[in-house]
Amino acid sequence: MESRLIGFLAGRVQGLEPPMAIVRVGGIGYEVALSSAQLSRLALGAEVELSIRTIVRADAIVLYGFADVLERSLFDELLKVQGVGPSVALGMLSTLGVQGCYEAVAGEDLARLKSAPGVGEKTARRIVVDLGAAARRSGVPLTALAARSEVREALLSLGFRASECEPILLRIPAELGLEDALKWALKELRN
Repeated sequence: MESRLIGFLAGRVQGLEPPMAIVRVGGIGYEVALSSAQLSRLALGAEVELSIRTIVRADAIVLYGFADVLERSLFDELLKVQGVGPSVALGMLSTLGVQGCYEAVAGEDLARLKSAPGVGEKTARRIVVDLGAAARRSGVPLTALAARSEVREALLSLGFRASECEPILLRIPAELGLEDALKWALKELRN
């Protein structure tokens, strides 16, 4: 069961025990499950900000960490797909990343989706149908969602913090292509 107990954590990396990182926040060490891509970006002692999704099960409470709300949002959408649990969703983010997931769904690339651990033919088809439907409901094309992921990476490489970028990324007009979306985001961040 999904819970919204913790929205984000900001603290210092105290330990790395794949697939977990231990993040020290105010004297408490939180174990956070991360994609392999996120884990590879962390270093002991580094300051980190993570969007968090808390999953409460009968036998455990697990924190899943994400670079931003876009990644967390995709994780949440994947969890709505029958047959996709937190481990499979995190595996997809590790294997494909946000942009790769959206591109695979937009292109109905089942082979690419099946490259993620735990995703077979039936699950890949469900992901294409369900994520496509979710994008239609939100009014944001899958290609625009993929572009937002690229804009995020570009902004981070320019030195902006994830917490600065998140509200901007969510407001990027859906009709903008990658280059225009980046220009729009930079303008918004400088205002």
